[in-house]
Amino acid sequence: MDQLNPPQRPNLISFDSSATVVSTSQLLDSNFDLESQSNPQEPKSNKLDDFTTHDNESILTFIGEDETTDKKHSENTMYLDNVEDFPDGGLKAYLVVFGSFMGLIPCFGIFNILGVIESYVNEHQLSSVDSSIVGWIFSIFSFITYTTCIFSGTYFDRNGAKFPIVIGSILVCSGLVATASSTQVWHFICSFSLLTALGNGLLMSPLVSVVSHYFLKKRAMFSSIATLGGSFGGVIFPILLRELFPKIGYEWSMRVFALICGFCLIFPIILCKERINNSKSHEMESWKHKTITYLSSFDYKSFKEPKFLFNSLGALFAEISTVSLLTFFASYVLQKGFTTNDTYSLVTVINAGTIPGRFISGYLADKLGRYNVIIFTIAMTGVVNLTIWMPFGSSLSVLYAYAIIYGIFSGSIFSLVPVCIGQISKTEEFGKKYSTMYFIIAFGTLFGVPIGGAIIGDKSIDNYNWFIVYASISAFLGSICYGISRFYCVGWKVLTKF
Repeated sequence: MDQLNPPQRPNLISFDSSATVVSTSQLLDSNFDLESQSNPQEPKSNKLDDFTTHDNESILTFIGEDETTDKKHSENTMYLDNVEDFPDGGLKAYLVVFGSFMGLIPCFGIFNILGVIESYVNEHQLSSVDSSIVGWIFSIFSFITYTTCIFSGTYFDRNGAKFPIVIGSILVCSGLVATASSTQVWHFICSFSLLTALGNGLLMSPLVSVVSHYFLKKRAMFSSIATLGGSFGGVIFPILLRELFPKIGYEWSMRVFALICGFCLIFPIILCKERINNSKSHEMESWKHKTITYLSSFDYKSFKEPKFLFNSLGALFAEISTVSLLTFFASYVLQKGFTTNDTYSLVTVINAGTIPGRFISGYLADKLGRYNVIIFTIAMTGVVNLTIWMPFGSSLSVLYAYAIIYGIFSGSIFSLVPVCIGQISKTEEFGKKYSTMYFIIAFGTLFGVPIGGAIIGDKSIDNYNWFIVYASISAFLGSICYGISRFYCVGWKVLTKF
């Protein structure tokens, strides 16, 4: 190929066809700036902070690019990080995924059995308490968990995963043991809603975020594999409690549950180590500076970006729909006149359905686009609520079919929500943005679950039907908000992989 020798571009004197593309990430990582090259007196600017995934038109491309470099160019312009910086495999990466999987068994597993615990205490310890008041126990649990995420996420970005995982593990086990001895509403709030939730929040951000340090192209699939731990916990824990409650009683059943959680949490303590560690750069900071940093860890500036704002709103409505449904579905089954065993079995089936749901959605997300998949699956949860659950909820066989289908579609929510936020975030900022999003979700679930309980009220079937409508509308709003976020990233390109 002929040499190009433009006098104003001394660094681009010659090139061959195998290196004719300067990708976005290469431009950014090397501070490559055409204006600064033409005028050496002007300082080079780093464009990374201004980069968004829809800047494809601004990519510098030269004639003569071959198929290999074109593919690499396409990959790099799809992400905010350089694809080549991530191992996307290897023994260490797979061990991190396994450690995250084991840690999320109790972390997400507790969320998946909220309905089991709610239905039991509603029928026993708190049988004389209104369901809307009982609902506050679980909404406060969700609120504290998600609020704590913002601080554990910031700590993870700055110092790594070990400290929050160790402290979180201790608090979760201690909180569950205290929950075993609870008999009144304020007991449950102190032990479960505060202590257990605080530990869960410390665990959640590091366990989810650490996987993103090792995977980029395969991030959706391996994040889904890690979050399968929550589905696995949601399958085994209802069966475990169903067998233990009548045999050894509530107190010892919860203590056994705490012991199993403690065993699972040993693995992330050992295996989950971050790839990017910035702790040394913060060692010389004063305590005052560190305190200000954590108090300001809520990244409110991110909400000036419409793509992040609507992503967070989409996750908010999706979580309100899912958490509310998982909290009150078991009591609906009992109100329909079915047995306690049927209740536990249906909750187990929902969680079993999330296992293929998480894996399939993760695989498809890497193939078809993370946003494309989550928009569809969230909308489908609302559809199956209105077309299967509400009109045919009196049939036990239909409820089992509904539980399977809902589990498959809802499985994508917990697994793809962090992946979608990673799609529009740089890896070193992932923990902070993930936590900021869940801080907003915390306030939504704080009021969203009690609103669902208030709609149910005296537990009449008509009220439960209105609750189903409420959960479905929340799901549709979540899907719409994700669609708006996608629009701000890629515009009206419906068929674009994103």
